[in-house]
Amino acid sequence: MEEVTMFLFLLLGIFAVWALWEFYYHRVWRKAVDVRLWFDTDALYAGGQTKLYEVIENRKRMPLPVLEVGFHTKKELDFADTENTSVSDYIYKRDVFSVLGMQRITREIAVNCQKRGHYAVSDADLATHTLLYRKRYSIDIETDASIYVYAKMTDVSEIMTVCERMLGTLQCAKRLYEDPFAFRTIRGYTTDDPMKTINWKASAKTGTLMVNTFDSVQSQKAMIFLDVADTGILKQESLVEEGIAVAATLLRTLFHQNIETGFAFNSAGGGEWLLPTNRKSRLIELERTLADYDAAGGTSPFLDLIADGKKMREGLTDDTLRIVITKNYDETLWRALQETAKDSAVLVICPVYRGERQFAKEKAAASGTVRVHIREVERV
Repeated sequence: MEEVTMFLFLLLGIFAVWALWEFYYHRVWRKAVDVRLWFDTDALYAGGQTKLYEVIENRKRMPLPVLEVGFHTKKELDFADTENTSVSDYIYKRDVFSVLGMQRITREIAVNCQKRGHYAVSDADLATHTLLYRKRYSIDIETDASIYVYAKMTDVSEIMTVCERMLGTLQCAKRLYEDPFAFRTIRGYTTDDPMKTINWKASAKTGTLMVNTFDSVQSQKAMIFLDVADTGILKQESLVEEGIAVAATLLRTLFHQNIETGFAFNSAGGGEWLLPTNRKSRLIELERTLADYDAAGGTSPFLDLIADGKKMREGLTDDTLRIVITKNYDETLWRALQETAKDSAVLVICPVYRGERQFAKEKAAASGTVRVHIREVERV
């Protein structure tokens, strides 16, 4: 009888210690524990690789035998380490750590960024278990870890050759104006020179009329119109993505050549419109705008964007090269371009699947000031 009593007291003692430990663990486990998540860079181009850092720091003496860090993000972000990862509409990742007292753990996760987009780590949480996994405790943690994956870099050398020829033709054809602040030299007076150009001081020294001459000022401008509509029964997402990649690469190339470049595309709500500029800060804005674009958000009619005569007349000069990127080129669009662009040069870039070049050529006949460039894309 005495042995039974001792055994019961022992069990009661074990239960009391276990209950006190669970109560204490529940109250203390989350204290002095910091978890931080961040990407190695805030932006990169599609096809690149970066790292996601997880840092867990336990600044108390009590160890945490099991500590889980969980989060989710868009499934298009490809984690090289697929352990403890599940994929549905999102990619869910839960990493398990065993953290000693006063310990800091840093884990690097390689991330392949294959598709443009803005990716944010969301719904992050921290969880732990009591002894024998009887109970699970969790708390939400705040994180601002995010990364912009810009549209991929693609080969636009053929397109740039066409653009440079068309821009060169425009520059040769347009009238050149003298820049009064770009002084070049002094020469003898002719009867065609206006009186205001006479340099009287130089004339007095030489004893004959002399005039100031100035360098001519020329500005190259381009306006890119991107059609992201994919409204057919058979979706052609890869053609739309190719158009976005071409537009983004042309923007980078033209900006880096100091050519004033504008951009417009038919996103939902009437589309985006930026008049030609060579401010480099605008390039980052445009790259992020294209990264943010989601087809699920819908589009506006591309013809409405092209046929906005007020913007076309007031915002763009006649010597601005219009570059139209669309997989939906047809006679209706051609007529709209002829109507709004008038005598301005227009280059239409039409992405098609490989093997459909001839069909596209017959469908997209060019005439007048409109020139069509067919770009073949592999089927995905």
